[in-house]
Amino acid sequence: MPNPKSYSRIAIAVSAALTSMVFSAHAAWVDVDSLPSSGLVSSLPPELQAIIPAQANASFAKTSAMPNYVYQWSAGTIPVYGNGLTINGPGAEAFEHSVTVIQNSTTGSPGVIFGDDLTIRTQSKNAANNGKDVDGIRTHGANTPDNPVFIITGDRTSIYVDGQDGDGINAGYNSYSQGWKGSASIYVGDDLYIQTTGSQGRGITANAMKDATQAKNTIVVGDRAHIVTIGDSSEGLRTGQSGSSILLGNDATIETSGASSTGIYAASSSKTELGNNATITVNGVSAHAVYSTNATVNLGENATINVNSSAKAASYSKAPRGLYATSRGAINLAGGAAIAMAGDHSNESYAISTETGGIVDGSTGGRFLIDGDLHAAGATAATSSLPQQNSTIKLNMTDNSLWSGASYITSATAGTGVISLQMSDATWNMTNSSTLTDLTLNGGSVVNFGHADGEPWQTLTINEDFTGNGGKLVFNTVLNDDTSETDKLKVLGNTAGNAFVAVNNIGGTGAQTIEGIEIIEVAGNSDGTFEKAGRIVAGAYDYNVVQKGSNWYLTSFIPAPPDPEDPDPVDPDPVDPIDPDPVDPVDPIIPEPEEPVAPPVTEQQYRPEAGSYLANNYAANTLFMTRLHDRLGETQYVDMLTGEKKVTSLWMRNVGAHTRFKDGSGQLKTQSNSYVMQLGGDLAQWSSDGLDRWHLGAMAGYANSQNRTQSSLTGYHSRGQVTGYSVGLYGTWYANDTDKTGTYVDTWALYNWFDNKVMGQEQAAEKYKSSGITASVEAGYSFKLGENERNSYWLQPKAQVVWMDVQADSHREANGTRVKDNTDGNLMTRLGVKAFINGHNAIDDGKSREFQPFVEANWIHNTQTTSVKMDDVSNDMRGTKNIGELKIGVEGQITPRLNVWSNVAQQVGDKGYSDTRGMLGVKYNF
Repeated sequence: MPNPKSYSRIAIAVSAALTSMVFSAHAAWVDVDSLPSSGLVSSLPPELQAIIPAQANASFAKTSAMPNYVYQWSAGTIPVYGNGLTINGPGAEAFEHSVTVIQNSTTGSPGVIFGDDLTIRTQSKNAANNGKDVDGIRTHGANTPDNPVFIITGDRTSIYVDGQDGDGINAGYNSYSQGWKGSASIYVGDDLYIQTTGSQGRGITANAMKDATQAKNTIVVGDRAHIVTIGDSSEGLRTGQSGSSILLGNDATIETSGASSTGIYAASSSKTELGNNATITVNGVSAHAVYSTNATVNLGENATINVNSSAKAASYSKAPRGLYATSRGAINLAGGAAIAMAGDHSNESYAISTETGGIVDGSTGGRFLIDGDLHAAGATAATSSLPQQNSTIKLNMTDNSLWSGASYITSATAGTGVISLQMSDATWNMTNSSTLTDLTLNGGSVVNFGHADGEPWQTLTINEDFTGNGGKLVFNTVLNDDTSETDKLKVLGNTAGNAFVAVNNIGGTGAQTIEGIEIIEVAGNSDGTFEKAGRIVAGAYDYNVVQKGSNWYLTSFIPAPPDPEDPDPVDPDPVDPIDPDPVDPVDPIIPEPEEPVAPPVTEQQYRPEAGSYLANNYAANTLFMTRLHDRLGETQYVDMLTGEKKVTSLWMRNVGAHTRFKDGSGQLKTQSNSYVMQLGGDLAQWSSDGLDRWHLGAMAGYANSQNRTQSSLTGYHSRGQVTGYSVGLYGTWYANDTDKTGTYVDTWALYNWFDNKVMGQEQAAEKYKSSGITASVEAGYSFKLGENERNSYWLQPKAQVVWMDVQADSHREANGTRVKDNTDGNLMTRLGVKAFINGHNAIDDGKSREFQPFVEANWIHNTQTTSVKMDDVSNDMRGTKNIGELKIGVEGQITPRLNVWSNVAQQVGDKGYSDTRGMLGVKYNF
């Protein structure tokens, strides 16, 4: 097999090339070096024979010439040039050409074959042309349709053209004066590069001859073609007459620069096709990437369109467009496309635009990345041979498609524009109010209504039908009462299927609604359903998506249950009539008027987060609250051996608690679990008269509380968490009578600080801090009721006043709700009595071991209830105004230096409040 490096790779089109939507460029290898010096076309490799329209007597001859130009005028021998040829024009011919193949004969099929790495450089030097009409490669057909002409080049052909009206490649020069009929074809291998410099220059042009019914001029190019045009009104590709076509392979790149320049221009029933992964970039005022007027442009998968200007030229009526189809022109997309526009609707610049019956068809589906607006305008009227045709855009966006822009439809006398959108796993960020003909919103798809400060609210209008298959609509709404401003969906036709609704709250503070905030309006059959994709919250309220009639609303109340349906009446079996006996008439009975039936009662839906805020604030004020005997156990005892009275030196207590309560609405039920550990010890002790005893000590603590709130109406829940510390001092005075009767007074003050967290269902976690002072004064008196050999019996009435002023920081939630601790200090009072026995069992005689079982009852009163304000709505904790408490426990001296105590307590309030806690304490006497 010959060395592949000596082959010339030729791009050819198979017989089906022009019948498929997007062709595939095939390659043929020509071993130029191994060819004989001359021979018949029939002796060439089959791949070449397939694309050479040769006659039986056609022949070829290799040439080693290095000409300034190649000019093949008459029929006869086909020249074959080797690899690496460079042609520097211009020549002396009137056409100012570098490579031209023209047939003016009735026999033979002239053509030229080049190997790889052909380079053509040309510019006009003909003064008569004024620097115009310079082409790199040009072909013309023959006088008869049986004698087409061709040019074939290998890979890596490079063409540089400098001059006005210069074309890199031109098949069929439509201004040629003779009435030629034969076709002209050009076949170019991979990696073609063309650069034209000059106004009205074109990278590749395919025009039919005078008799377009017989001449079908074709240009076929392989993969990775790169075409650059520089100059006003320049074009990358142009097909300008019926029967002409340009076919490019995969990975083509087209770049144009200049006012009114165009990447692809197709007109007059011509055809242009590009393979996959094409990139088209245009720079200049009134520049279009793809322009099809009464012609067809087929783009392969994953095309990329960049339009880098938004301005409109003064001499041209159109602003820049991405894909532009007009006058029954069509642009067909084999897959997705990426389109980026510098302009938008405000300057009449569109990513996709159709007018007067033009069609852009992306219904095959694929990944679209569109940054720009869509516009379908009017229609074209019916003719004697063609029906009326609406200007149409069809898109099927899949595979993580993203569109940022708006959609516009305008009508004309002949008809109206049509924009049909189907979305599957796609996102549309709507930048302005938009209109579609129909919308199908499949699973994984989202329509985001845009909103900017000071901009009007957006409306998406569907002229025909909306179908939901699991997609989502995201509205922006000021979540307040019925008069709230909001985005809207208007469906002029019917709805079907199911779609989800999410809402961004734009500064709403939550309010009670009556009818609700209308977000979806349906003019036709409202068979589709809409349900909220997640929680919709504002202030203290949860909102629902509710249907009323044909339309859908946001409401902050729970809808009343539907009236039961009346059963269908049952016809009774027929009964023969019986003649009644005559009856004297009686006076008619006038019925009493019935009182009107009151409308069903509805309830506003409070957010469960309110319960978590309440639980956090309540815990922050009560976790470190202590009483004397909670903190120190039995406060004094007498050493049975020495008679010396001891005092505590170091103590620790551990508390676990479970609390339950409801909020002010009764909808929210909260449960919390808490743990507290406190350490303390005396700093000093003294007596003022030898009988009393004073203590001064310090203490510190750690606490953690977890809570969960559930809404009985919505089923939503939230969780709260409090973690914090305290430090402070305590002071105690005991009258210390010898018989242990008498008064005690205890005081303490603490500084507390906490980290708080609230985690609402489907909401962002909220973190904030709280801190403040708690302080207490407690007093009691111990009465000895009686005693025996080992036990004494006591009654101890007591009272306590606690000031609670731990305040939570105000903060704004991620959804915009402003949360404020609405409790401005609370004075808690406790009035109770404790009955206890102090003594020991006979087995502990002489062991300095004492135990003190007790039972205690208290009435607790709070001057303030814990309250939180969420935006403009306050909610409070119920059941804590008046609380009853029962506590039982035991305190004991294990050794002369070690004391322990334990108790359990149950608190009960109204409205479902309760608190159950247990405590274990230990102290050591040094």
